[in-house]
Amino acid sequence: MNRKLRNSLFKLHTWLGLHLSLFFAFMFLTGTLLVAGFELESIGRPAIWTTIDKEERTASFGTIYDGIKETHPESSIYLMFKRPTPWFADRTFSRTGWGESVSFWTNPVTGDVVGATRPNGFRDILRDLHDTFLTEKRVVFMLVSATSVILLFQIVSGLIIYRRFWKGFFRWPSRAGGLRAWAGSTHRLTALWSMPLLIVTAVTSFYFLLGSLGFEGTYPQPKPPVPRETVLPVNFGSDLIDQAEARARDALPGFDPFIMTLPDKKAGAFDFSGHVAGHSGFFGSGSVSIDPVTLEILGAYTPNEIGGLAYWKPLMDMLHFGLWAGAFSMVLWIILGLFTTGLALTGALIFAGRLAPEAAHLGPVKRIWRGMGWTRWAYLLLVMGIIAVAVLRFGPGSNTKTSALAVDAPPSVVWMFMHAPLRRDTPLDVELRISEPDVETVSIEINGKEAQSLEVVQTGETAIASFQLLPSDTENTIVAHLQKPDADTRTATFRLGQPIW
Repeated sequence: MNRKLRNSLFKLHTWLGLHLSLFFAFMFLTGTLLVAGFELESIGRPAIWTTIDKEERTASFGTIYDGIKETHPESSIYLMFKRPTPWFADRTFSRTGWGESVSFWTNPVTGDVVGATRPNGFRDILRDLHDTFLTEKRVVFMLVSATSVILLFQIVSGLIIYRRFWKGFFRWPSRAGGLRAWAGSTHRLTALWSMPLLIVTAVTSFYFLLGSLGFEGTYPQPKPPVPRETVLPVNFGSDLIDQAEARARDALPGFDPFIMTLPDKKAGAFDFSGHVAGHSGFFGSGSVSIDPVTLEILGAYTPNEIGGLAYWKPLMDMLHFGLWAGAFSMVLWIILGLFTTGLALTGALIFAGRLAPEAAHLGPVKRIWRGMGWTRWAYLLLVMGIIAVAVLRFGPGSNTKTSALAVDAPPSVVWMFMHAPLRRDTPLDVELRISEPDVETVSIEINGKEAQSLEVVQTGETAIASFQLLPSDTENTIVAHLQKPDADTRTATFRLGQPIW
């Protein structure tokens, strides 16, 4: 390659490195923490960790369901996940009786509940920060993913600029030439060591960009189940779940399901996902869909029946998040992730020194700040925006609003709205949203105590009756009596259950 083109690449590499180095340092650091994000979050939760071998984790989906329903009968289960990792108990995603999303962790042998966690923990917040700067907006995700193109250019141009780079893998930095020389040597060395992660990150991030643009591939579509009147069949329970699991195992030779999804609508099915003998886990799982009423096999598919870019998604996820070899790959990705963070920071220091020689008397941080020019103000705006979004999402008054449906009346009659989740010893403001016409008076009974009358306020086609609930530690059952002028009374029973926290 001629010297003129190499110099042009060097200048562009330098300019991009200076102005985007802090962005990449932030992305590399948050991505590194995300590799073990849930492990870090769960350090103080010894109950959900386990050393039980895979062969001894014998709890069926039906056993897990019974264990949760015995402890939290009001909960609504929608996904059960066996062995999310070898070191964690089985995880089930549910909604509480008051409508809050929660994960129940169960013993892999007995199915007994050993712990519960709520969303928006450290890992979830860190993931949103890494993906969308907490905004949860698709367009932001697309912009962040698009920087994979710049990262790929930096990788290629860096290898071109660093002549005979293959000789530098063990060239240890020396401090003899001063800070700038040491930083340059360290930058080149860490770039070479972390090259596998850099390439994987660029390629997988570009793949995610394609997905966000709508290039998602195709998945096989099972037949619809027979029509039914309820979301879950009348005879639904652990026995039916175990029968469905057995049918799923028979539907595909060597099928070992580890995920079961329960229907959330009347047209939904039992969906199983798991490993299929003879198929690599790098390219996804097999899937079986079963009719909840008849237990008919609606569809049974191997990973080979997934088409287009969707076929590569499991591999992209494993590579991006360091899950391709269990604990070993996680540790390796964390080490290389720290290298890449240092790579971005040393690059900023080198390039700032070159682009701002008049600031040579200043410290490293001030030199980087001075060298970035107008970009520093963009960074300030970005930080201020992240702080503003964080305050809106997690600041005062940002409690998650929840709702509950009656067990003996449809939502077209009445449903319950709460301004915050149910918490132990914390008064909860509750509204009954009444759609039943001509309701004049409302009274409620809380945990079987004497009924109290509520004021009914008409707001358009809906009436609202408000009250305050002081949660009980054992049960929280509210019976609402809706009185009409003709003495007709509708009754609605809400079972919220006991507070978890």
